[in-house]
Amino acid sequence: MATMDIIKLHGGSPANFLDLGGGVQEHQVEHALRILTSDKTVKAIFINIFGGIVNTATIASGLVKVYTNTKIEVPLVVRLQGTNVDEAKRILAESGCPIQTASDLEEGAKKAVAAIS
Repeated sequence: MATMDIIKLHGGSPANFLDLGGGVQEHQVEHALRILTSDKTVKAIFINIFGGIVNTATIASGLVKVYTNTKIEVPLVVRLQGTNVDEAKRILAESGCPIQTASDLEEGAKKAVAAIS
């Protein structure tokens, strides 16, 4: 809920949120992103992962897989913090995908709002 609050604070209008849970698998990340990108009213996507249970490299791999297999036409901002974050950042950086990264929640929210302004 804090993610939605900070987006609103910076002038955005969040539609919803999804809690992926600690045992998230790559295909679940792909499926969630495909659902979001199929909605033509979605203008940007901000993914905020913070925690010790979620493997952030799994999140990053799922995002890259969707980008390489699907045409995503909305800005995607990702803030990853937690288990395997260095590997996750490497995956995103080496992917060549136009995924914006943020180091903290506020930076991510600002980038997501700016992307649609």
